[in-house]
Amino acid sequence: MKTLGVDTSTPVNAVALCEGGRILVETHVDCGRAHAERLMATADWVLGEAGIGLEAVGMLAVSVGPGSFTGLRIGVAAWKGLALARGLPLAGVPTLDAMTRIGAFHDAIVCPMLDAKMGEVFAAAYRFGPTGREKLTADCVLPVDQVLAMTPVETIFFGDGAELYRERIHALRPNAVILGGEFRSPRASAVCLEAEDRVAHGCDTSAAAVKPVYLRMSQPEVLRAQTTP
Repeated sequence: MKTLGVDTSTPVNAVALCEGGRILVETHVDCGRAHAERLMATADWVLGEAGIGLEAVGMLAVSVGPGSFTGLRIGVAAWKGLALARGLPLAGVPTLDAMTRIGAFHDAIVCPMLDAKMGEVFAAAYRFGPTGREKLTADCVLPVDQVLAMTPVETIFFGDGAELYRERIHALRPNAVILGGEFRSPRASAVCLEAEDRVAHGCDTSAAAVKPVYLRMSQPEVLRAQTTP
């Protein structure tokens, strides 16, 4: 079954087509705030490169956050619309969980970090051992100092949040490993792989069950709360 996955949790539109754990086509476009204008064109390009239409897709997968408020809203709304229009199953995937599938980790503790602005990062810690992946912490939004305080010294960090705060991480933990390159941003292929695994274990694939995960209020919501008597 072919899965069309998307991640819009950062300024990058990432779209991929996967099947049975294999990446068929993948692309990512840095679109700034233009997710809405570029997303469907990016998806059309991926399908075109694969030589298929949407009718050949068996499942949709979308990264639900945490991440950019606007990006997540656009990605989730677009994929829910496709799922409802085409009658396709839709798997919502936590962004940080999916990021742990970018590489093959063995006997390691890892912590993906995404820039959350305002001096904070979205983060979670995971252990990879003989029985697979274990999530050690809930998704959180914290200053990087607090993330380091809750993770073991051998933790491997990656993501644009780790890149942004590289100097601070090394000031607090000089020997910390920070992965760059393909580990810097979420990848849609990782969203597909996470979705396939979750569906194999019986996750809900109804569009109604898929909602963005923000972890904190948006700036307009904060301002409204401050001005409400």
